[in-house]
Amino acid sequence: MKLLSKLAIATFFVGTLAASAQIDAKNNNKVGFKFSNGYSKILFNGKYGFINKNGDLSIPCIFDYSGDFENNFSVVRYKDKYGIIAINGLQLVDFDYDYIENFNDGLALFKKDGKFGYINTAGKEVIAAQFDFATSFSEKIASVEKNGKFGVINDKGNTIIQAKFDFVGPFKEGIAVVKINNKFGFINAEGTVIIDATYEMATSFSNKLAHVKKGNKYGVIDNKNNIVVDFEYASIGKLSDGVAVFEKNGTYGLINKKGKVIASGYEYLEESSEGFVSFKRNNLWGMMNTKGKEIAQPTFQTMGGFSDGLAVVSVNNKYGYINTKGDLQVPIMFDKAGDFSQGLAAVEIRNTYLYINKKSKEKLEISLNDLNHDNITVRNLEANNTHSDTFITKSDL
Repeated sequence: MKLLSKLAIATFFVGTLAASAQIDAKNNNKVGFKFSNGYSKILFNGKYGFINKNGDLSIPCIFDYSGDFENNFSVVRYKDKYGIIAINGLQLVDFDYDYIENFNDGLALFKKDGKFGYINTAGKEVIAAQFDFATSFSEKIASVEKNGKFGVINDKGNTIIQAKFDFVGPFKEGIAVVKINNKFGFINAEGTVIIDATYEMATSFSNKLAHVKKGNKYGVIDNKNNIVVDFEYASIGKLSDGVAVFEKNGTYGLINKKGKVIASGYEYLEESSEGFVSFKRNNLWGMMNTKGKEIAQPTFQTMGGFSDGLAVVSVNNKYGYINTKGDLQVPIMFDKAGDFSQGLAAVEIRNTYLYINKKSKEKLEISLNDLNHDNITVRNLEANNTHSDTFITKSDL
């Protein structure tokens, strides 16, 4: 199995890999990233750093790539090598690695000299780089590949399932997807096949349910391999807030975890977020709840998912926010708008970014100096009720 195809399968189960999340920064300066762990990335002169919620440059712009902080750590790249920094800006892991993921279960997957291993939160390689391929830890165990076959190790690096499968996905609810002879089934944590490999594709279990493909149709099974949703759909998304989006005969709808259709006939549906689903009808977007009741009629050009109780909407290429009642919470007046995170959202108006709270009150203003593009002005609009300016310049690098 080629590396790219293995990465694709792993991504299908566990989400976007950190190494493939690099931003192709055509612009040398970019702000307006979300806040995570109290910090937001900032791209200046092609380098990444972090500002805090006061607008201070807390970590200098020196990295060629940076992920968001997660559990007080961020994966960063300098030139062509990856490392990890802590939230205080100190380097935890040296720039020695070709690839690193974020920590899961206290361990981070890395690739070095063509092999995969694991680092702990003290920055020490505790499971040596010895595997041809590997996945992040989940439920204290991880799948690894040696000599073309996959097995499973525990967080001490000990083998608990011998390498005999074509692929093993991450364990969820004590069960993992396996690939055997080009088909997918499921094993338990002892390595016993509990659902035979008869499916063309399968997802991890969530709430004792998994989406599987038989022939060219998708359905849903429980962890005893009982059919919960018949195989009659062109696609079924993951279960979120107790519902999943399906496609059938060119239109979209919602089914609940019992397989009951609760909405159908839409041009498109987004996955549920915070208990609400965006839908498209007559080329406009509206919102329903997870029972299929329409809360906001389709009047918007675009609509994002809910985050912190608000969703981005647009009309005539201007952006604002609605609340979970469908009421306009933040005026539709911005050129760009991002999701709320940790109580703040980044919006852009006339080439200036503002971080606003849910009451539209401006917290930070970030702008590129019109006369000298080597300066970014960060203005704290709440500091002693006056403007407080910080200048990020090349000298800060």
